[in-house]
Amino acid sequence: MRVAIIHDGMTNGWSPADVASVMENVHEVRIALRAAGHDVEVVPVRLGDLRWLQRCSRADLVFNLCESIGGVARYEDCVVGALELTGVPFSGCRFSAITACHRKHQANALLQLGGVPIPTFTLAQGNQLPGDFPLPAIVKPNGEDASVGIDGEAVCTTKRALKKRVARMLEQFNEVLVQAYVPGREFNVGFVGGQMLPISEISFDMMPEGTWPIVSYAAKWVPGSPEDAGTQPVCPARIPTDLARRLGAAARRAWDYLASSEGYGRVDLRVDEAGQVWVLEVNPCPDISRDAGLARMARAQGWTYEELLLRLVDEALGRAQRAAAAAATTAPAQVPSTEPQPTA
Repeated sequence: MRVAIIHDGMTNGWSPADVASVMENVHEVRIALRAAGHDVEVVPVRLGDLRWLQRCSRADLVFNLCESIGGVARYEDCVVGALELTGVPFSGCRFSAITACHRKHQANALLQLGGVPIPTFTLAQGNQLPGDFPLPAIVKPNGEDASVGIDGEAVCTTKRALKKRVARMLEQFNEVLVQAYVPGREFNVGFVGGQMLPISEISFDMMPEGTWPIVSYAAKWVPGSPEDAGTQPVCPARIPTDLARRLGAAARRAWDYLASSEGYGRVDLRVDEAGQVWVLEVNPCPDISRDAGLARMARAQGWTYEELLLRLVDEALGRAQRAAAAAATTAPAQVPSTEPQPTA
């Protein structure tokens, strides 16, 4: 099978470490797919250059590792939308899920409509916030992922601090989400299609004294930092059966509601001191590098890393086959022509 692996084509402003991070995962996927007998082509995606789309249209499958173009996360939506128009099967979530989840306030509103427990939230408009908004609150960029914009000052305990934080964030980002901070334990639930992977917990036991127990940008992307050392995953999570059941039920409801249980993703949750489960975010197409959270959950499931990647391929192909079958059953019937037929 001809497989095109697409990735951010990057720019001259990228650091060698950032380039290496992207290309390391590309090489991991390429090696695994070639070992499985596939003909693999690596295709960079660059802004203003549509040759990548032409190359993808000739493939039997696109393995989508393109989370941005030139480092701009919102362009991921455009990449997935273009892939859908080609009709070529591709790994990961559909355009609708990617688009909704990249606008956190919209995703939260949709989840609320679906009966999913979501912490109180608001979209900061011109630095104006409801006077009764609950504190403490956490401030996030509304259109970013991967903990971009989240640091040790993201959680605010006073109205003054909250207003100051929002104003500072609006200088960097177009939209800012303010969400009630949920104290308690944090969990991740991964999905490949409709299959739920073992639950993982983030242990904050080693966080530096006086810091908020949150997964900041440094915790995810600065190896060796105090935040990195202080956020240790425990997978599978050591939790009672009842809590695992409630976490799984909330995560599955959120995953199904926003992603239709297609592609792959991760749902982040917290459990407060009263035992209430809250969904923080749904993350379609999270990092799938060998040492990332989804691969860790897959290992707990008993899958090798290579098996995880091949399951993502199978999920994409199966989804395309189901879509084709559904389209065939709903296609309008051919009506016999009433025009006179020519005779010999």
